[in-house]
Amino acid sequence: MTLVGYELKKLLRLPALWVFLVLCLALNCLLVFSGNSGRDFFNETSAAASVLGQRVDENFPRLLSAMPHTENRDILLSSVTDLTDPFDSYDTAALSEVYEKQAGNSPIAVAWLQQKYDTLSPRVVALAGEDTGMDLYAGPITHDSHQFLFGTLLRAISAESSILGVLIVLYLFGYEHMVKTELAVCTMRKGRRLWQTKAAAGIIAALLMFLALTLLSLSVYFSVWDYSGIWNANVSSQFNYIQELFVVKPFLTWGDFTVAGYLAASLGMIAALTIIFCLAAAILGFLIRNTYTAAVLLLLLCAGGISLEAAFSNLGLWTAYALSCFQPISLWMTQNLWFTESGISTILPWQEIITACLWLLLGGGGTALALRRFYRKDLA
Repeated sequence: MTLVGYELKKLLRLPALWVFLVLCLALNCLLVFSGNSGRDFFNETSAAASVLGQRVDENFPRLLSAMPHTENRDILLSSVTDLTDPFDSYDTAALSEVYEKQAGNSPIAVAWLQQKYDTLSPRVVALAGEDTGMDLYAGPITHDSHQFLFGTLLRAISAESSILGVLIVLYLFGYEHMVKTELAVCTMRKGRRLWQTKAAAGIIAALLMFLALTLLSLSVYFSVWDYSGIWNANVSSQFNYIQELFVVKPFLTWGDFTVAGYLAASLGMIAALTIIFCLAAAILGFLIRNTYTAAVLLLLLCAGGISLEAAFSNLGLWTAYALSCFQPISLWMTQNLWFTESGISTILPWQEIITACLWLLLGGGGTALALRRFYRKDLA
């Protein structure tokens, strides 16, 4: 554990790390203060819901009267045209038909989609039984505010944490080479096993940077957006939806998520994604002595994965496209859809969790194998 501390101290003395962290925080603050559209309505709705509760069917007249500004009351009133649960009559077969038609030239993909939406159907029945659709969440501003928090701000944090993790791991791996102490260190008692410590220290440091970025960025966000009456709202409220090209559909999750629960689950996924990229950097760091080459190669792999996914989609190779969506970079690209049915980009329930677990196992195993090779490698 002492050696891990020494490796962490190397990072603490690195000015570039703190400069990068400050720049990330500045970017996140810029995102927060540039995305203020509808904030006053959101805060007023949240304040009313914190006193009266989230149920639209029971409290709607009282919710309206609790909102002090007439224009905000009118916006909420005009958005609620029918106080019935939309999930009472929702049929996943129609949604399945849309994507099956899109993937019609790939029978395997069509079969996968049929199976997925057959699995989703009981979930809709459960939502209808719980009257989940009658949660107010934040009224007509729900979609925009939800996508801003989970699709913009948290996606920025996810990218920043992953990039920081990669840079931290590769810096630690290349430190001895840069200061020309690599051969001397390898002849010491700890020897090449020090790089195992470096990998552990890099992951710990990356998670600490993720924690710092998250706490500071969300502190700024929640200081201007009032979530006091929103935390217990179900994210599958009738006011929340997904717009995908010409398809507008409910925000259907595979499990029950309040806003607080969805935030916690999303942060857990971001932490897992950060570790995955740290492990990828560790594998390349063990195999390639030049840290710059390793960083560029990892960037090219991510870009290649995105390009491959786009190529399969454009060519209509939907079976190959569905399989290509099991990449780590795909997790980041679909972050605003985590834990939902996610349309044609997923073929399994909870696919993002399955993908993350798969790559954590592959990354851990790959790191162990790369480390064994590093032990036998001639460094001269």
